[in-house]
Amino acid sequence: MGAAECQDLATELTADDAFLIVEPYYLAVQEIFLAAGLMLTKRTRLYCAPWVHDSPRHFAACRDDGRGVVVAPELAELDEGIVLAVMAHELGHATDFLYPGRYALGKERKVLERKREDFTDAQWARWIKSWEKRDHDATEMTADAIAEAVTGHRIGYVGPCQLQCFDAGKARPQGLR
Repeated sequence: MGAAECQDLATELTADDAFLIVEPYYLAVQEIFLAAGLMLTKRTRLYCAPWVHDSPRHFAACRDDGRGVVVAPELAELDEGIVLAVMAHELGHATDFLYPGRYALGKERKVLERKREDFTDAQWARWIKSWEKRDHDATEMTADAIAEAVTGHRIGYVGPCQLQCFDAGKARPQGLR
């Protein structure tokens, strides 16, 4: 018997109703990021929109300026552990984008922090150009690494849809979309 297929999830919740369910999880995770000194994440706002669920495994996204996390209403139907891990992952993206070039993926997928003052202007310009050209996998894995460093919980991927979860599952597979 083959691996289970990722099934699409539907909800009867409106975007407004789903927002009310998901927002406390988002705010709890955002508070952890703020307590870690990542004060720019206070600028990140939560939104809910049906268009986000454009594939069976896609429940959230982050604007590439870090100022918005958009969730699908279907996210409210998932286990709270998955919701929390998804929120941590998305706030990992927000942190990455709000602090351009500050974070990089290191050995064993651990986050490395770059300090602007450790670089000359020319070195920093080259670093930022390289940071901006990261591929999709590096960007996604960096978001996980930031979330792990901030929350103290490993982000793993579980189930046939390969959804984020704390302290369970496997590392994000290469090429996961």
